[in-house]
Amino acid sequence: MDDLYALAKKLGIQIIYKDLLNKHSGLLGMADAANKIITLDWSLRSNYRQLRCILAEEIGHILFPPRPGHIRYHSKRFIHADHIDRSLTKAIVAQDERKARQWAVNILMPDDEFWRALREGANTVYRLAEWFDVEEWFVLAKIGYIRVQARESGVKLKWRDIIKRDISAWTPEKGL
Repeated sequence: MDDLYALAKKLGIQIIYKDLLNKHSGLLGMADAANKIITLDWSLRSNYRQLRCILAEEIGHILFPPRPGHIRYHSKRFIHADHIDRSLTKAIVAQDERKARQWAVNILMPDDEFWRALREGANTVYRLAEWFDVEEWFVLAKIGYIRVQARESGVKLKWRDIIKRDISAWTPEKGL
């Protein structure tokens, strides 16, 4: 965790804790890229793994600021926008979120370490979460990004090709 705080400090990012859940149910973190401020919910202090995942993703939002329209998506008036505008905004938001989350996942679970963990027996989502000290949803995101990376190189990689004892079928270095 200290590594994320050190990175934030190096990047000039201020981290503050507030009661965000009262502001919006489910809101655990938010990033103000223009002012380099990350606000995290107090509840994260009692959940180390979730704190690591959320903080890493919010740092990703600072490094890859949202494009215009992203903020509007979170406003109460968004529902009143026309269908095409809503669709375009949703696509922009999804891309911005993916970019920040992918950066976070790769920072906390670098590819070489991920493949080493699998080779050493961390062959389930739960074991990988334990290995990297992250939430299971973060491991699922990592596997999803690995599958996309494989598909972009012309390889169809299935979950069972990754989450099993013998992973010699595919690695970024070898291919299939």
